[in-house]
Amino acid sequence: MTFDMTVFISPGFNLSSTLAFLEPFRALNALESAPRYRFIYVSASGGSVASQQGPTLETEDIDLARSASDIVLISTSDTPEAAFGAPLAKHLRYWQRQDHLLVGLETGAFALADGGCLDAPAAVHPAFQARFAASYASVGLSDTLFTDDGSTLTCAGGAAGLDIAFHILAERHNPDIVRSVRDYMLAPPPRTGTQPLTVGNTQPLGADLPRALQSAIDTMRMALTETRAIPTIAGDTGMSQRQLERLFRSHTGRSPSQYYRMLRLDRAREMVTRGADPMVDIAQACGFQSPVHFSRAYKEQFGRPPMRDRVRSRIG
Repeated sequence: MTFDMTVFISPGFNLSSTLAFLEPFRALNALESAPRYRFIYVSASGGSVASQQGPTLETEDIDLARSASDIVLISTSDTPEAAFGAPLAKHLRYWQRQDHLLVGLETGAFALADGGCLDAPAAVHPAFQARFAASYASVGLSDTLFTDDGSTLTCAGGAAGLDIAFHILAERHNPDIVRSVRDYMLAPPPRTGTQPLTVGNTQPLGADLPRALQSAIDTMRMALTETRAIPTIAGDTGMSQRQLERLFRSHTGRSPSQYYRMLRLDRAREMVTRGADPMVDIAQACGFQSPVHFSRAYKEQFGRPPMRDRVRSRIG
């Protein structure tokens, strides 16, 4: 049996994230005697669509392409609003009525929310979470790699595109086939959708963290905008502030407040270099009440002020 997968892309889409999602399905085709997945690339008006990285993909006009599809991937750009409009919204609603599996990749959740296709919190790349939260407060955000409500999936993008692809394969194929695809790709074991986002080098890699420390880190990660006091976090984990201090220093080399600030600044850098939000909005989204304080802390952490870092990231 062959499944149709429609891939909607808009100018400036992230080619790396898109290919990370598609590669396990392509690998399965390579392993089978006959292709199991057929890819149909569409855009708002058809033709060549340039990616964020430069290469282009040839697409069909979404209004002229085959309407029936088993899986629909939505891969938009750093300005996902540019993809909004009648053609995409109309097809999204049709695909949802037909129970096609909708997948919003990185900023694709914006298009799904705009089309009224999201009823549960969405996974969005950290650089765009503040904008999504402001635009779709009724939908909400999930600080996880991806979400799955049964018919609509969202993914934070990046390497998580690989994880959500394996998640879909595991739902559709037996474990031996999925294992063969992973072996063929030399891919590591996929992460689950419940795994929280980790931005920057903020997790002691390879460490088996004490439960109390992991709980404190998770609390910090979930409260980057409305920051919580360290004594409160310590109390929530059943420790004194002094015990929490010792635990952080022994496992991370930083105090809890230093680690917390690092989390907030790493999130800020994602928003600065990938997004287009004003610096004052980024400062507030990352728990800095003063833009001056934010700029000073950012420069101390990364060696240049946020606006200069944004300009540098745009020119490579």
